[in-house]
Amino acid sequence: MPQLLPFPRYYHLPPGITEALPVTRNGIRGLHPFPFVATEGARWPVLSVRNGESGHQITAICGLLPASAFHDGTVLPHERTLSARLERQQRMVTADRGALGKPVLLTVPTLGTLEPPKSLDDSDRQVIFYGENHIYRLSASPVALRRPVALPGPLVIADGHHRAYTHAALAADGLKEFQYIPVVVAGADRLTIGTFLRVIDVQDREPEALLAELGKHFFCERLDRPRLVASSGQWLYSYRGVHYHLTRRDTSVSDTDPGWLNQVVLPEVFGITDTRTDRRFESLDPPAVLAGEVYFSPDHHGRAKFLGKPITRDRFFSEVQAGKTLPPKSTRFEPRVPSGLLVWIPE
Repeated sequence: MPQLLPFPRYYHLPPGITEALPVTRNGIRGLHPFPFVATEGARWPVLSVRNGESGHQITAICGLLPASAFHDGTVLPHERTLSARLERQQRMVTADRGALGKPVLLTVPTLGTLEPPKSLDDSDRQVIFYGENHIYRLSASPVALRRPVALPGPLVIADGHHRAYTHAALAADGLKEFQYIPVVVAGADRLTIGTFLRVIDVQDREPEALLAELGKHFFCERLDRPRLVASSGQWLYSYRGVHYHLTRRDTSVSDTDPGWLNQVVLPEVFGITDTRTDRRFESLDPPAVLAGEVYFSPDHHGRAKFLGKPITRDRFFSEVQAGKTLPPKSTRFEPRVPSGLLVWIPE
């Protein structure tokens, strides 16, 4: 079983309530004035997150994993990384000597008895951050513990592939500041798996011609308004204010919806063979949805948009355990951990 180690110390804002976190994307050690304080002693911090609208709450355990766990199969990836982001991440963390302002989010099917209680001690030691949609509470574990915690498996990266694999690669080169990676571990039975909006620059292609090409792969149902799809194998497609539900013609496909779209539809219809490098393609945060109706940004009116059905938890873990990886930006786990809440600065 993977062994989660306690932080010898971790950094955070002074306890209390805040509505803004320090910007850490350009480094941590050089921040001036330095905004963080340290909690000393071998502890596993507890992160509690509550959705401000639904009231849904999760609690997760935080700690350190050896960087080698990300190379030896202990921790599994679920999507392919972007080369440009890996290079940028490596430059930043090398200059900052391994400091990270955002832990890697890991998930397991369930934490079970390891899941911290939801009713955490509301003491003056908590850091409480009011984010856009969630309320985050970071608490020190009630007692100092020095034994590693055995985590259940499979243990999968939910968010933070580039952070994890940059640190792991530098650790493999023998750099001591990268030997451990800060993580937040949450049960997938508590997280929500969403999806990203795929936006494509179709270079002013006529809607009728584009729909005819898509019709080779999909049954196309025109809609009076953009509505979420109900099942896998379907996509909401929108271009120039006209909306369709697309249903895949080939029902024998075993690949995931994002994988099939990338391997078949994007090359044949749009000439896009690598979404990681083709500038015509973007994966964006999903648009607002109200009562099942999707509200696209007017900035994307002249671009083709695809919004699919999120992958199920069972399918997600079965794909990962089979050694498969999804295309970049195929899944969006919520809630994610914000930058600047739990900070790791190796000595």
